[in-house]
Amino acid sequence: MKILFIGTPKRDAFNGVDFLVLGLQKIGVDFDHYPNILTQSYGHTGTYQVKFDNVNISYPEYGTIVRKLKSKQYDLIITTVCHVDYKGGRHGLLSYMSRKIKYSLESNKYKMGGTLLVDWLKQGIRLPPIVVIDDLDDPFIHRVDYDLLENCALYFKRELPFNRFLCFRLFKLANKELMDFAAKLRPFWFSYDLPSIASFTDIDEIKPYSERDIDITFLGGIYMSYTRQMLLPLLDKLETKYKVIGPKNGRRPKSEFYELLKRSKICISPDGRSWDTPKHYELLLCGGLVFYIRPTIELAIGLKDGENCAFIDNDLKNLESLVEFYLSSPVKSAEIAKRGYEFAKNNLSNIKLAEYVLQTTKEAIGK
Repeated sequence: MKILFIGTPKRDAFNGVDFLVLGLQKIGVDFDHYPNILTQSYGHTGTYQVKFDNVNISYPEYGTIVRKLKSKQYDLIITTVCHVDYKGGRHGLLSYMSRKIKYSLESNKYKMGGTLLVDWLKQGIRLPPIVVIDDLDDPFIHRVDYDLLENCALYFKRELPFNRFLCFRLFKLANKELMDFAAKLRPFWFSYDLPSIASFTDIDEIKPYSERDIDITFLGGIYMSYTRQMLLPLLDKLETKYKVIGPKNGRRPKSEFYELLKRSKICISPDGRSWDTPKHYELLLCGGLVFYIRPTIELAIGLKDGENCAFIDNDLKNLESLVEFYLSSPVKSAEIAKRGYEFAKNNLSNIKLAEYVLQTTKEAIGK
């Protein structure tokens, strides 16, 4: 199967897409990627510092991509959501036409993400089955992505609410349309890229639970969500009884971040702008018992309370009692932490994400 992957030049901003691309490469999938992540990226070397530099990926020019499409050389297209809205901004005729001209320029093609597919559909180019990867933080689908939703075979959404109809709250749809579109949705997770983590720490060198000297750790941005703001005074209270490492001193270097996690018995991973976050998987790999806020979205992965992690109630009212219970039950906590670590290593990498996306797609399109 030959795949065309329409990505984004904002490397290390749309981590779910970035991790999936690297996962596809690792399992030997034959695909072309547009745009060129190395030469057309901007805003990279961000928080997660995803490593593309030594990865062998095919980056054809835009004209080559279009010729291959017209000659039916692709069996599948995987695309990000749209990053350009023709109808955005001012609504006057001149503004609309200037956007059309701007976005049609060869120099701007690589910035458009899924909007390229919408253009091709409008041009009447016959396309192979389309799979959309929506790794945005919003629990709904934006109006600009309606054409992708309508024409795709599957729509993978990271923040997929249990009530799937909430994804379509910006649209006016009949019940049949709601059901048809809801049937296209599939859950998606951030995953992790091991080589990118290995630049800072070795996940095979894990300190035994009994030797860890930090009771509780939460390291993350504190202005990302209401939950994180609510967590801060609770950590202050817990600090009177336990050794707690929090975000008071600001962002730490990645190497120090991982080192502190590897010394921690309990690692708290609250939701940020969305429930899913890359830290959910990084923390498991550091071998501590990970506390998650109880999921508010559909999960494609097997996180289970009391088996490989612990769930905090969404209002955080049971945090103190959970901390007391697990810190006073070191054998049980060590067993859960070990299962979480092994589960993350074996099931949550971007290799597993790539396999999941491909297998789910094959089942849907019959290939």
